Amino acid sequence: MTIISTAATPMITVVIPAYNAEKTLLETLQSISNQTYDKLEILVVDDGSLDGTFALASDYGLTDHRVRVLRQPNGGVARARNHGIREALGAFVAPIDADDVWHPEKIERQLQALRKFPDGHGVAYNWYAAIDENGVIFGHSRPVMHEGNIFEPLLRENFIGNGSTPLMPRAEVLRCGGYDAGLRDSGAEGCEDLKLYLALAERLPFALVPDFLTGYRFTRGNMSSNAYRMLKSHALVMAPIIQRYPHLTRDIETAKFNTARWYFNRAIADRDYAQLKKLAPMMARQYSPQLVVHGMRLRFRQAKRHGIRIAKRLLGKSFARPDARLAAAALPQPGTAFSDRFITVGRVLSPTSPRMADNE
Repeated sequence: MTIISTAATPMITVVIPAYNAEKTLLETLQSISNQTYDKLEILVVDDGSLDGTFALASDYGLTDHRVRVLRQPNGGVARARNHGIREALGAFVAPIDADDVWHPEKIERQLQALRKFPDGHGVAYNWYAAIDENGVIFGHSRPVMHEGNIFEPLLRENFIGNGSTPLMPRAEVLRCGGYDAGLRDSGAEGCEDLKLYLALAERLPFALVPDFLTGYRFTRGNMSSNAYRMLKSHALVMAPIIQRYPHLTRDIETAKFNTARWYFNRAIADRDYAQLKKLAPMMARQYSPQLVVHGMRLRFRQAKRHGIRIAKRLLGKSFARPDARLAAAALPQPGTAFSDRFITVGRVLSPTSPRMADNE
């Protein structure tokens, strides 16, 4: 069991599964090297890349000697993560995909959050900002406040939302079996992270860092953009949970509908007609009653907001400006770079900075 204190700071192993990631991997590595918590082991797992991923990671390791590069035949992100976790020396593992980025204080603040638990034994997570190919923010996760036993809330909504956010005890991840590579073998790759989080949530408390510390990149062609496969993956993950917890069936079915609706709305916003062509028949076939109820609720909310606006105009009241902060966190502003969220905190470190030189 890991003890987190000022006298004993744990080693953290960062695991980066990387497949043909030469375009984004450098930015990811720099965001890890720039962490204010520097007791890190950084494992890049090259998943049979065909581009310059292995050479780039190896060259970067000459600058930051905490970096170690592993190789395996292409087996998917779950196998790559599991390979890194098996090789890890750290008491905690922090996965990050090879196109995502972290705020410099991400690891440090997660460790601080875990101090609320006996011996620091738990899982830490934070909110994320959605970024595009250029690192520009276009949205963010819903800022939930779930802590402690989060199993049932996580069933209803995957509020962690990606594989690049949690800080997890390595021993507990191994006890849960790691990431399920069988989903990829079933043609349902995508929800391996959610399945692991649910398994951990049955065993451990979760701590929240209420800030947007992960830059989660959405690009066409990445795994999370394949809506139909993600929905199949979600259904496979939930099936055994329904068997174990039949009283939660209604909540899980609602979560399935909300997940499908989210991908459908995203496909509309992206004008992704190929996805819409697959999703529309499925939505109509499986969720016709839910769609009717959801549509009625939306119309009611729109009518209510419209009525409030009219009432305020008639009464001569001005609209209150929305608070741009939640708790102590500034809300991510669309159209701004994710790096702008922390560039004013202090000098952003470069691959040749003194912090990195100390680790050579």
